Amino acid sequence: MSPDYNSADRKTKYGAGIFDIRGELLICLLLTLCVLAVYWQVRQHDFVNFDDDVYVINNKHVQSGISLDSIIWAFRFEGKEKTFWYPLALISHMLDCRLYGLSPGMHHSTNLIFHILNTLLLFLVFKRMTGELWKSALVAALFGLHPLNVESVAWIAERKNLLSTFFWILTTAAYVRYSEKPGFYRYLTVFFLFFLGLLAKPMLVTLPFALLLLDYWPLGRLKFNGGHHLGRLIWEKVPLLITSLFFVYLSIVSLEHHGMIESTEAVPIMLRVENALVSYVMYIAKIIFPHNLAVYYPFPESLPLWQTAGALLALLCVTIIILLKLKHIPGLATGWLWYLGTLVPVIGLVQAGLWPAMADRYAYIPAVGIYIITAWGGAYLFEKLRCRKWIPATASIALLCILMSATWLQVQYWKNGITLFQHAVNTTRGSYAIHSNLGNALARVGRLDEALKNYAEALRIDPSKAAEVHNNIGAALIVKGRFEEAIPYLRYALQKMPDDANARKNMQEALMAIQKGRHRNPKANRHNLLSID
Repeated sequence: MSPDYNSADRKTKYGAGIFDIRGELLICLLLTLCVLAVYWQVRQHDFVNFDDDVYVINNKHVQSGISLDSIIWAFRFEGKEKTFWYPLALISHMLDCRLYGLSPGMHHSTNLIFHILNTLLLFLVFKRMTGELWKSALVAALFGLHPLNVESVAWIAERKNLLSTFFWILTTAAYVRYSEKPGFYRYLTVFFLFFLGLLAKPMLVTLPFALLLLDYWPLGRLKFNGGHHLGRLIWEKVPLLITSLFFVYLSIVSLEHHGMIESTEAVPIMLRVENALVSYVMYIAKIIFPHNLAVYYPFPESLPLWQTAGALLALLCVTIIILLKLKHIPGLATGWLWYLGTLVPVIGLVQAGLWPAMADRYAYIPAVGIYIITAWGGAYLFEKLRCRKWIPATASIALLCILMSATWLQVQYWKNGITLFQHAVNTTRGSYAIHSNLGNALARVGRLDEALKNYAEALRIDPSKAAEVHNNIGAALIVKGRFEEAIPYLRYALQKMPDDANARKNMQEALMAIQKGRHRNPKANRHNLLSID
């Protein structure tokens, strides 16, 4: 019961021959062209009123560019309204602002570059670990072209996801090099890259466990019939594990500082567990059939027992099947445990702010485990069926063409806030956040009657958020020149949110307009809305 290749086998199998180099270069070129083909359109897209305003367009620290003061701010917990502690990601946005100003197409281009780099690095790392050219290419192609990853690429605020994954894969590459010839400086490189990734986004807290899986397969360092002992490999990762725990602590402190952690009274722990089980299955369903993808999936108020029980049963059945095939295809176990483990930080057991039932961006790294299962499990299946070589190749090409078409269409929904949230309204049961942000997007382009309808729907869905909605209704009425009508809404908003700067500014503007006898205000600020992030 051992992996396909150990370190020596890999070196023998794919020595630096001309064929290998040419093959890798050709695949890298094809991957780049395919990703560009489906994502090039993002250069014509705008910012969206969902975190982009918080991280970039309304953030004076980010817009000031790289400076000592802005870098210090990026590492502080204070002064970050609705902004999580992602210092390296914030610094990358600062660099974009210094280079491009507020040109959304250029900010989108940076995201696209990182996604291409992640795709190429994933291919090269798996090729180095396994020696398998085409299987590694398939894993990378699925990663680069799957529509589930559109959210991470086409959303400027998700730079943190792209950047942290970039360091995740670089850390893995450095670890592969370390595993071939362990040494202090090679380990220091692993640790340094891992640390940078955590500064971009704490999603890397599960990476030490993922490296342990790679020790089993494909690196072959962990064997049950000899080789390194499990305890030794775990001890080797203790510095990484301690660092992970430290960053978990920093994340919790940051969330508590802003009062964003949801209590178990607001969202019961049992409901969180039930939603986690269902979400594990739903992510797989969306990987297999990426239909009705949306920017926000509302968290359920309850889940029927049959869904939770069915999800648990499905997960157990898949686990048993993979364990039965462990001897023949050890890569399946690595892929499955990779998927289960790397989703833990974002599966919803700990919730902050407006936590969704699930989110496409959360699967950016975890879905790699399913892609591993697809590549190695699919090859095993075709071999068992004694198919001719052109059949799996044709099936792979057909699959990638379908994914490219779906991704190209999905990217279009991210053109601006209106297209994004209107699509979310059409594909989900709707939520306060979706309708409120759609209302904001409509108000900012002057479609005020439509905006007011969405504010009313948001208020109907969740009356507990009435203060924010009333402020937004008041702001829209001010733009329409209906100042007297705006006053009751703004008064209610200020009663519930006496310290809110936007509500105070709106009230002052309405009162001044009434005092001057104005009946319309063509210069009203359409951006003075509360964005629901």
